[in-house]
Amino acid sequence: MCIEYNVRASRSFPFVSKTMGAYFIEAVTRAMVNVSTEDMNLPTLETRNCPSGYVGVKASMYSFTRLLGSDQVLGVEMASTGEVACYGQNKEEAFLKSLLSTGF
Repeated sequence: MCIEYNVRASRSFPFVSKTMGAYFIEAVTRAMVNVSTEDMNLPTLETRNCPSGYVGVKASMYSFTRLLGSDQVLGVEMASTGEVACYGQNKEEAFLKSLLSTGF
């Protein structure tokens, strides 16, 4: 299942939040108004609280198929026109779904 096309930078934070099962936006809001986040069960660098049963992957999406006559050799800028975000039971499945979703 592909959950999102054209993931912009503003959507990366919610994607990680959804993948990790943590309310990072609420945590940041609490921090901004000086309210404790200790009751939120947020992942730490020591525990990380990795999700079980699935993996989230984002992959770049390029518009070569839509731009007739475009140069398909990428330069150093690696400019993409978007990203796809996919979940899978393991990293291989999630990555394969992301490639299929980009039309690779």
